Amino acid sequence: MMSEAKSRVRLGITGIVVMALFCGLFARLWFLQIASSESFAAQTEQNRVRVLHESATRGTILDTNGREIVESAFVNTIRVRRGLTDEEREAMVPNLAEVLDVTQGYINKRLDSVRYSPYEAVPIKNGVSFDKLVYIKERPEMFPKVDVVRRSVRLYPVFEELAKIYPSLYADTTAASHLLGYVGAINKDEQKLHKGEGYGPDDVIGKGGVEQVFETELRGNPRKRKLEIDSRGRLVQVLNDRPAEAGNDVQLTMDIDIQRIADESLVQGMRNAGYLQDTSVKDRFKTYGAKGGAVIVLDATDGSVIAMASRPSFDIREFTYGTPFEKFAALNDPASNSPLLNRVIQGEYAPGSTWKTFTALAALQTGIVDPEVVVIDRGFIEFGDEPNVQTFKNAKKEAHGAVKLRGAIQVSSDVYFYALGFKFWRAFSDANRVKGYAIQNLARDYGFGDQTGIGLPDEHFGRIPDQKFKATINKGNPDSSTQLWLPGDSAALAVGQGDLLVTPLQLAAGYAAFANGGTLYQPRLARLILTPGGQQVLREIPSQPVTEINLDPTIRAQVMDGLKDALIGIGSAQPAFSGLSLPTGWQVAGKTGTAEVFGKQDTSVFAGILNPDPPEGSVICAHHELLLKPGCIPQYVVVSFIEEGGFGASVAAPIVRRIMEAIGAKVTPSPADDIPPKVRVIREKKPGSGD
Repeated sequence: MMSEAKSRVRLGITGIVVMALFCGLFARLWFLQIASSESFAAQTEQNRVRVLHESATRGTILDTNGREIVESAFVNTIRVRRGLTDEEREAMVPNLAEVLDVTQGYINKRLDSVRYSPYEAVPIKNGVSFDKLVYIKERPEMFPKVDVVRRSVRLYPVFEELAKIYPSLYADTTAASHLLGYVGAINKDEQKLHKGEGYGPDDVIGKGGVEQVFETELRGNPRKRKLEIDSRGRLVQVLNDRPAEAGNDVQLTMDIDIQRIADESLVQGMRNAGYLQDTSVKDRFKTYGAKGGAVIVLDATDGSVIAMASRPSFDIREFTYGTPFEKFAALNDPASNSPLLNRVIQGEYAPGSTWKTFTALAALQTGIVDPEVVVIDRGFIEFGDEPNVQTFKNAKKEAHGAVKLRGAIQVSSDVYFYALGFKFWRAFSDANRVKGYAIQNLARDYGFGDQTGIGLPDEHFGRIPDQKFKATINKGNPDSSTQLWLPGDSAALAVGQGDLLVTPLQLAAGYAAFANGGTLYQPRLARLILTPGGQQVLREIPSQPVTEINLDPTIRAQVMDGLKDALIGIGSAQPAFSGLSLPTGWQVAGKTGTAEVFGKQDTSVFAGILNPDPPEGSVICAHHELLLKPGCIPQYVVVSFIEEGGFGASVAAPIVRRIMEAIGAKVTPSPADDIPPKVRVIREKKPGSGD
């Protein structure tokens, strides 16, 4: 009996388990057939439909006068269609590699790359000559599945002309390379960033410069094809085919003629630095290295970038058909001085005595200084009490005698500005943050310590040092005094040294705001967006004021007078600007700078203002208005930095003078190709100041 009872229990349990399994199976079938039918239908639809994109013709880039700088053209591209058998591929790849002058590994890598759709032909090489196309077409048995299509690539007609006229200057580089940027194959990170925007694995995208900033405008709308594919991956039919729409044209603020002059002048100045003896060392034959440099020309009236040059540079034409990895790596290599680095926005330098303009403004605005009070410059100044007296000197301890503010700017008296620095520090130590931090606060008003907003990728911030900065960088240092803001910090800041760093663009934008009376503009790269072919203006790109600075006209005049005097008489830049030829009534002002760099030669700096004040009967106009309004004259700021270039008056200032004179005369000076080869070392003659 007990055995029968146990059997009935087992049967009951078994029945329950079977029933549970049946219910679970029934529920799953219901889910698959009813609940998920729409989902599976959608997935099936997705699996049998493919959307393919083909790039549109990229828009043209023009200079401010409408000259075509970058344009697009169609070239022949060799492709390999899908469907090769192993035997066909093994025989074809060596033949194609030999004709196209590439390696077999290169072709195989592209054929195996997962970046290309399994339904599209794989591009192998752009810009193939007609003779090679004929050779391939006449031998289908040697090149199965190989065909040719026409693809759009970037061309640079102006640069081809310049290379013929100035072969040594443009032998391995192009004008405005950093400003314009280039296009290249889209990478995985860029595909993720632009997901859903129709980029295919073989598309190109703007990289750096204007090409990247205006990618959306220049790119246009790609061709979009919707294809039906069967279960074996074969094309059934084309469901939809939307034609491509060419990209819009972009008209820049850059003037290609002034850009060329800036490029030439920078190259010439760097070469000349190599002739000059570095008198700071005992070696009589030690000259300046001048390993890198930058020039920026800004329209002070609206922030337009008229020219931007950075050296060493690169040839953007090399990116037209793709750049080998080894070449690209060399362009980024610090050993070759990083040609891809845009020193105008990414180079961070101590500005040296060009900073005295802003120190003077801060001193006048806070009442730290009376511009008529005389300071005796004995070539050095001492600060502190025994036994902790610190001595601060002019370059080579040169004495300038009795100087007021205007004269101190003219001769670039470090002693005068060190004394101002000590006054700022005393205010700081007395807890008067308004006066004590006046230089830092004014610097931020003029845009220093922050990006300018130009839009170019990877723009650097520079650095405005203060108590917080010192405490942060010296955190953990057992010597607590390193975290304090000391008298020497204020003194160094007053003359543009210490921990202060600026980019050339920041310095130019700051000087432009000072020149125009107090409007800090966001630097502008482009003026207009045009329809393809430039037939119609789609929209204007207005200038963008960032802030209005409270600049008293009287204070501006007091500082500007010193900057004008710096180029004449006993001024620090007089040798560089002696005999300057400009249209009647035009004026110049500027400031030299020689910045010390630990472990390296000095940085040569100059910041100049063309037409700081309009002559009687004239009016200051924006660059693009010069030919449209009577009595118009431009107002430019031109800034030059030369790494390891020596005195500002000897190298950077002549670069700026050459650019200003060429602009004013509206003629082209002697090209840099006329510079003789380096045959001698010239001992640098120090001007009236250490700058």
